[in-house]
Amino acid sequence: MWRQYKHLEGTAPRPAGIIMGSGTAPRLTGTAETAMRECKAGATTPANQKSKGAGDKSMLKRILMGACALLVLLIAVVVGRTLMVPAAELADIGQAESIDAEGAAQHLAEAVRFPTISHQSGADETEIARSQKAFEDFRNWMDATYPAFTAATTREIVGGATLFYTWEGTDASLDPVLLMSHIDVVPIAPGTEDKWEHPPFAGVIADGYVWGRGTIDNKGSLIAMVEAAERLAAQGFRPARTTLFAFGHDEEIGGGEGNKALAALLQERGVTLAWVKDEGGVIGHGLLPGVNAPVAMIGVAEKGSISLGVVAYSKGGHSSMPSPAAQTAIGRLARALERIGGNPFESKVDGATRGMIESLAPAVPFTQRMVYANLWLFEPLVRGVMEGSPTSAAQLHTTIAPTIVEGGVKENVLPPEARAVVNFRIHPRDTADGVIAHVREAVDDPEVEIEPLPGIREASKVSNIEGDGYQLITRVIGESFPGVIAAPYLVVGGTDSRHYLPITDNVFRFIPIRMAPEDMARFHGTNERVSVENMGEAVAFYVRLFETLKESDTAN
Repeated sequence: MWRQYKHLEGTAPRPAGIIMGSGTAPRLTGTAETAMRECKAGATTPANQKSKGAGDKSMLKRILMGACALLVLLIAVVVGRTLMVPAAELADIGQAESIDAEGAAQHLAEAVRFPTISHQSGADETEIARSQKAFEDFRNWMDATYPAFTAATTREIVGGATLFYTWEGTDASLDPVLLMSHIDVVPIAPGTEDKWEHPPFAGVIADGYVWGRGTIDNKGSLIAMVEAAERLAAQGFRPARTTLFAFGHDEEIGGGEGNKALAALLQERGVTLAWVKDEGGVIGHGLLPGVNAPVAMIGVAEKGSISLGVVAYSKGGHSSMPSPAAQTAIGRLARALERIGGNPFESKVDGATRGMIESLAPAVPFTQRMVYANLWLFEPLVRGVMEGSPTSAAQLHTTIAPTIVEGGVKENVLPPEARAVVNFRIHPRDTADGVIAHVREAVDDPEVEIEPLPGIREASKVSNIEGDGYQLITRVIGESFPGVIAAPYLVVGGTDSRHYLPITDNVFRFIPIRMAPEDMARFHGTNERVSVENMGEAVAFYVRLFETLKESDTAN
């Protein structure tokens, strides 16, 4: 525009002196003409001041034009990166392969009838004895039900009831893989027995489902795994790579006598595992808002755990002559808990969580896909949305959960101390020592003591999603469940697989069990169930996993 005024002695008119016509060139107003005459006559406005004003406007124009160019470039990059992520076609979702669903469902129903409950120390001796018999009966049932698997493998019993099977491969140069599940189940919550549609240990098949405690967690996957191995072993199949099976008996109470002891035994024997597959993620239908396809969620890391005792002290005394409330033990404890909660840990969309979001990009609408495909730009937006839900927020940071509070014993007595327990689930970017230091700094009160409690568990390392193990599992998922998207994620709970981290770098936590939002309450809850159809799909998944692993090993 400024070039239109070169004939006016090189000085562009001020914006106030321009009237922009529709489709016509700008013209000078009378005021501008007067200013020009005054300038020619050497009037009041110095030439250098007018020159400076024009220069400032020219600089502003260049800045604005540069900003517009950068904005256009930014939009082009964002859209370009989005278009590089093809949208998942729902039409590609097909029928999953199934193998002998009725037979697998029947065997799962039989397995449910063994009340293999793991009990904490101090439980009723009668209940412990009942569970011990159930574990023994289950072991005998396995021998009778799966003769080809039993003949093809060698079995060891660890910790009294954990079953460890070795299926020798043909190539001893290859590191073995370990497939895990657990036999034990959690007890039924007292008072909920009548809320079950079918008794929790009756193993009823009705309405297309196998009902009972452990169907989801974790006998369903265990039975499907052994069904697949039994079928292949009966056909004379033998893996190239030695395949190990670990079926724990105390996973629900930490796995100390089972898989922890077994992992130590393998370490003593000098065993190194190529990778481990355990429980963790499922095939989620509608579990992730905005995602238009089922998602096979593969846990590639899991959080650690630490509980801290928070103990506040005061002089105590009679409630009729109290110190100021904030100086009492209970008051100090309340303030300490407030400070802990008011100093959250750093939140980031990184690691397994970032990998999950990027993997889901093909299955979300275009606008959402634009965000997922450009986390380098939109990470703060995604983080803000995820922090709005406790479920998704737990993926971003170390969580803080006050779980126990203990104080006075009588209404008219000021206690000399008050105690709380706060549980932290440690994000892989943090450490137990870092949590302790963070809490002590946040509380900053010499009359409050922070005590680490037994049972500290560091977060696991993050498994390699570019490696052979993850790629094999995602390939088998894609071939077994057409249209299902595989995505890594961070497991916020704990699994027995953590015990094997000293002898492997890669643990993948996934079972081929389908779950919808309404099924989440069944996990450790009432009316636990797995569909008969899903059992056939799970058997087919494990058959394909064994076969694909052998093909991969023999091709290399």
